[in-house]
Amino acid sequence: MKNIVLLLLLVCFVRAQAAEQQSVYDFDIKHWGSSEGLASNSVRSISQDSQGYIWLATQHGLDRFDGTQFEHFTKETHHQLASNGTTRLFRDSSGYMWVGTKSGLSGFDPISLKFDRYQVLSEVSSIIEVRPGEIWVAADNLFRIRDGKVSKVEQIRASVSQLELVNEHIWASSAESLFRVDLDGNVQSYSLPAELMQTPIYDLYWSENTLHIAGEAGLYHIDEAEQVKRCQLPDHNNTAVYKLLNDSLGNTWISAHRKLFHRHPNQSWQHINGDELGSYPWFSDIFEDKDKNIWLSSFSDGIYRASVGHIRRVVPSQTDPVIRSLGVTPANTLLVAAQSELGELNADGSYTELLNSAQLGAITVHDVYWPNAQQLWLATDHGVLRYQRGKTELSTQFANLTGYTVRVLQPDNADGLWIGGVMGLFHYNNNSLLPFALNNELESRHITALQQQQQKVVFGTTRGLYQYQAQALTRLGVGTALYNSYISAVLILPDSTIIAATLDDGIFVALANSTKWLQWHTANGLPHSPVVSLAYDADSEMLWVSSNKGIFRLNLAQLPLLASQTVEADEILGPYDRQLGTVPGRCCNGAGQAKVAHWQQQYWYPTLKGLVAVPVKLEDKPEHVLQPVIKGVQGLRNYIVESQQNSLVLDLDDRSLSVKYSALEYIKPAALQFRYRLKGFEQQWHDVGQRREGVYTNLSPGRFVFQVQTRFDNSPWLHAKSAELELVIPKRFNETLVYRGLWLILLLFCLYGILWLLRRNTINQQQQLERLVRQRTQELENSNLQLNELNEQLALQTHKDSLTGLRNRRFMFEQLPKDIEHFQRNREFMQSQGKCIALVHLDLDNFKQVNDQYGNSAGDSCIQQVAGLLIRETRGSDYVVRFAGEEFILVLRDIQTNLVAQFSHRLNELVGEAVFNLPDGNRTRLTCSVGYAVYPLELLGGQLINWEISLQLAEIALYHVKHAGKNGVATLKFDQQVDAFEFEDSSHIEAQIERLLAAGLAHFELENTHF
Repeated sequence: MKNIVLLLLLVCFVRAQAAEQQSVYDFDIKHWGSSEGLASNSVRSISQDSQGYIWLATQHGLDRFDGTQFEHFTKETHHQLASNGTTRLFRDSSGYMWVGTKSGLSGFDPISLKFDRYQVLSEVSSIIEVRPGEIWVAADNLFRIRDGKVSKVEQIRASVSQLELVNEHIWASSAESLFRVDLDGNVQSYSLPAELMQTPIYDLYWSENTLHIAGEAGLYHIDEAEQVKRCQLPDHNNTAVYKLLNDSLGNTWISAHRKLFHRHPNQSWQHINGDELGSYPWFSDIFEDKDKNIWLSSFSDGIYRASVGHIRRVVPSQTDPVIRSLGVTPANTLLVAAQSELGELNADGSYTELLNSAQLGAITVHDVYWPNAQQLWLATDHGVLRYQRGKTELSTQFANLTGYTVRVLQPDNADGLWIGGVMGLFHYNNNSLLPFALNNELESRHITALQQQQQKVVFGTTRGLYQYQAQALTRLGVGTALYNSYISAVLILPDSTIIAATLDDGIFVALANSTKWLQWHTANGLPHSPVVSLAYDADSEMLWVSSNKGIFRLNLAQLPLLASQTVEADEILGPYDRQLGTVPGRCCNGAGQAKVAHWQQQYWYPTLKGLVAVPVKLEDKPEHVLQPVIKGVQGLRNYIVESQQNSLVLDLDDRSLSVKYSALEYIKPAALQFRYRLKGFEQQWHDVGQRREGVYTNLSPGRFVFQVQTRFDNSPWLHAKSAELELVIPKRFNETLVYRGLWLILLLFCLYGILWLLRRNTINQQQQLERLVRQRTQELENSNLQLNELNEQLALQTHKDSLTGLRNRRFMFEQLPKDIEHFQRNREFMQSQGKCIALVHLDLDNFKQVNDQYGNSAGDSCIQQVAGLLIRETRGSDYVVRFAGEEFILVLRDIQTNLVAQFSHRLNELVGEAVFNLPDGNRTRLTCSVGYAVYPLELLGGQLINWEISLQLAEIALYHVKHAGKNGVATLKFDQQVDAFEFEDSSHIEAQIERLLAAGLAHFELENTHF
């Protein structure tokens, strides 16, 4: 499937609604294109037949779609199809499907798949059914079809492009006029505005008691004075409009040039443009199927399916959409801490800004605490700040915590407050702030999460989980991976069960009255990690879990099963799910401890674009009954199976069969499971997963019943529906008893002669075979020796640069992952000694001038001399790679981190000081630019960032030297508050670096050398 990344939609002219609503964010979306089997990404029209199949008119023929597979119908396979360039689809009241093409009109029966051709030879632009049995077609002229006979509609002699049936009137558009024709043939015409004349009209649509006209010049309608007037599009721009639809749920859809507008009754318009989609699909058709799914066909990007989901996304208007923390206020509103502002979402859906970006400043809110209804404390990366309702500024609450990152503000059981962050744990009570007495016993003082139950306090750090009770501190998880894990969330259940979420090692559970820790990770059912938040719903006894890739929940009764088996969670939002306009799986990026809030019977999660709201009492959407369909049988010829057909008699020689089946499912097609069997041939079912074909070979004559069942992967087979087809395989003459008797006599007569011949030839054949085996064995040994020699030569050539003898890019990309893996296995030992893997990217400055002045041979000589210099300066464990042209990369394994900069500067100086002898006797000098980076990066969670990021950072530093005047050394340094999640998406590393540089969270260390 084409990997189209749909960025979050910006809401235009709409305020966020906390109550239930229908908006563009409530639609789950899925996309299919040519990479998934669609005949062409240019789709002009969509329809659905009586069986439920979706039919698509593409530029390369017709496609029938069942949710997973596309079946192609072209002029080459169905000669009655007028052209592969199909333009319109229309299903009439009898279920017959009409197909408009660029070369005329065709039609077919979706049940029998029999095609017909009609005497309409121009490009078809519109098809309507005026009354049962009567079809009107716009194809330059206007045609009427009754009982298969084609005639022209004489009342309108102009060239007609679009048609619309309203009650008993037909509306038709031409290049200069609009016509209304009644069933008696009376015609009334309306003049089009000058700007609408001679421009394409794409759709006529009756809505709001008037006719709307969608065309290249924009959107128009007929007003009360029966004049054609322009309609103002929701974004107040005039652009081409292609398709209009009012669906059965009351939504209005308008497809315009590079935009899609959407509106629900009593709400404002929302729109999607190309920047937010990541591409610019112009939707040529909008179609609602019988299950209320909305299908969008694109001129260039395939098809989209949108259906109303159960997860809502709320984006407060005109606010920073990047949300970091949440909290419920004493006034029962939802406090929303964005990246650059602070506000609250009210129960009526209105949003109130408390602090704007200038007042909040460049801080990140990690947790919130309300000491009273009018005062709010914020845990930030600059300490604890105090906000007073009605004020427009923040003040410092604790002067001695100023400048430190605070992540936790957690009330205790005695009206006090626990405060935790990079400076350790503090306790506040009676206006006195005291450091935790046992801070010195913590391996890491960086507090990440804290929960208290009665007199027991459990808190997490970047290096393990601790419990404080009865004046004693205990480190939890001894002997498990929890012992040194980065703790991201902690939860204590009412029965004293402790649940801890970690950054790298999944979830750990210590059941009540047990000291044994159970681990839930990807190997035994954890859907995705790292886990960032935990929440407990006491009514349903559900544990809600979120990660950067989605949301899932688990019944607490399943926790003890972690000791012995895989535990499956109920996935609410998965890595590949998406709502209309959202990035797949991106969720729950909150900071600190305030990553989830329970408000209005919903769990609210912060995201990069607004909030995700999930009902606490979320029930799975009722799944419709899946009915498998047997589509056809492929033998020596293709047999089409109609929907009501119960039996199929095969041709005499058809004994090897392929039975094709499917099930129509457009919401969760990947969750379908199939099984089949052939009764009369076997009793056991074949569980085949998602495969949609049953294959049998060399079947005997007889009567068999092919049965197929389907279900969703989380449903039992017990209630699965079946589809059955009787297969009749007739007997040939050679399978009768008479024929077999004659062959038996002949066989007995020949048996003696055959046995005699076999006995006579056995010894000779055995001797010949032994000689042949010896000969072939010797030949094989010789071939293996030659092959091994060639393989060794090839390995040397593919890993060696022919000019310099250095290692090449291929060697580096094969060897460097092995070096990283070795380093990771010994990471703690290496980091304790201050060692790292350094990547030094060196590029010769102005090297083109050498080639231009002295010739390419002089340039090659300089590169060889530089290569010799680099080899002399490296250790035996390091390797030098000629990366490209005059670019080199040095991989320094297990080097002291504090020596990397010194080594890079030395290389820069040595190249600048060297004198290079050229083949013609001349001498020249060169300078170089050097950028370097290390692995792992020296920032929070740096070991989570792959080596490709380090390589990119070295290259970015090199380019910075180039832009700063060349002949220098540079590297990129980060602020201590930057963590690994900033580099999770390596495809946009340059944009992330630019953002960090602009925010002052990163800077280049550059030293230029001038001779």
